[in-house]
Amino acid sequence: METGSRIEALMRAHKRERGSVKLAEEYLEAVYEILQRRSGRVRPVDVAKALNVAPSTVKKVITRLCEKGYLRYQPYKVLELTEEGLARVKELKHRHDTVSKLFQALGLDELSAEVEAERMEHSLSETSTAVLEALLNTLESDLEVLRRVRSGVFEGLVSGGFLRKKD
Repeated sequence: METGSRIEALMRAHKRERGSVKLAEEYLEAVYEILQRRSGRVRPVDVAKALNVAPSTVKKVITRLCEKGYLRYQPYKVLELTEEGLARVKELKHRHDTVSKLFQALGLDELSAEVEAERMEHSLSETSTAVLEALLNTLESDLEVLRRVRSGVFEGLVSGGFLRKKD
């Protein structure tokens, strides 16, 4: 890649927006997961505990999510996901599940795949997610290709010193 196009790619990938989109998405996901476990009741303090952050931090992000139309909240009441918020969470879950399933298909254990998916999901575009999903579908539909790819991944990890080859 030429230097000019590499710089353009860096600028597009790291475009600054007010507040961290990744952070806001993580809070939105936390609200959703807590709602699933607690019969529809989640308070800001629950989110703070789940994410191991200060309640004041949660209130700032909640305010931003309310402004974007993803949540409804009145002080000292429970948080509610809006239809738009639920749709956003479903998009994030789709990205996450695609990446996690792909890594598991390539031989990563479930927990490692989940952790990596959590790290990556906020950075993927819809197009990139679709490409990864197509790759996953191709690998799952052709077990011989999947076996060869897994073998190549394993050999690459061994030669890179990330794994020891079992005798």
